[in-house]
Formats: sequence, C-alpha cells, structure tokens
Amino acid sequence: MLKGYRILGSSVAATVVVFLLMTTGLWIYGLFDEPEEDGLVVHPVSLLDDFRRQELAKQLGEDRPPPMPAAVDRLELPGMDTDIAGRGFVELEVLVSGDGSVTDVRVIDSFPPGIYEEQAIEEVRQRRFEPPPPGTDTVTRVEVVEFSVADDGS
Repeated sequence: MLKGYRILGSSVAATVVVFLLMTTGLWIYGLFDEPEEDGLVVHPVSLLDDFRRQELAKQLGEDRPPPMPAAVDRLELPGMDTDIAGRGFVELEVLVSGDGSVTDVRVIDSFPPGIYEEQAIEEVRQRRFEPPPPGTDTVTRVEVVEFSVADDGS
C-alpha cells in the first residue's frame, strides 16, 4: 500500500514541476504581459524603393539587387474572329542577353490558352531590357503581357 502512495506522490510532484516549468517559460516569453492600450500591436510594413534596395544590397555584400519587375504596357489588338472576346494575358519567361536583347522566350501560363501566345512572344522579342549585372552573361525575367481585344462591332 505504501508503494502505491509513493507512486502517486511522485506523479503529483512531477506534474507540479512540469506545470511550474511551463508557466515560467510562458512568463519569460511574455504570455502574461499586459496588452498595449488598444490591445493590438501594429508593426508598420512597407516595400523598399529601388534606392533602398540598392543600399540594402550593398550592406549585404551583393553587387546589385535583382531588377524590379517592369511595368506592363497594355497591348491593343485589332478585333479577332473568335468566340473569345475581351481580355487575356500571357506570362512569359524571358532570357535576356548581356546587351539587353531577348535570346529566348518560353510561355509559362496564359488565359485564354492558345489565343495570345504568339502575339505575346513577338511583342516581348522586340523589347530591350536592362542588361544583366557585370560578370553575368544572361538573366532570366518573368514578364506578363496583358491583352485587350477591341470589339469590331460585327
């Protein structure tokens, strides 16, 4: 009988020790701290502009940050004889050479599929991009070409 009380006592003591360790850990990490006046702590988040990105890259020891995505110009197309009217897009992976010219284009995604891919590839092949960083032969970019098809009234 005495052995049963020892086991029960040891179990209770172990439970109390574990509870005290957990409570102490939660207290250290601030679980029991009083909330701020309004109850919420808001940390402002903002995107870095190009200047700050370059400064951060210098601090991290990089030559130059990766280029910011270029603004997408909307390409107007003449009316098409298809049942698909309105808008579409093509997402392309573009390989840019050392002089900023396009060397290769690959379709990643498009909507509606099979309609605008050729026009988008032709459009992107005519563009000039910022050359890759010194010491790099080529750079890969992702470009999105949006389409808006004019209604020809027929």
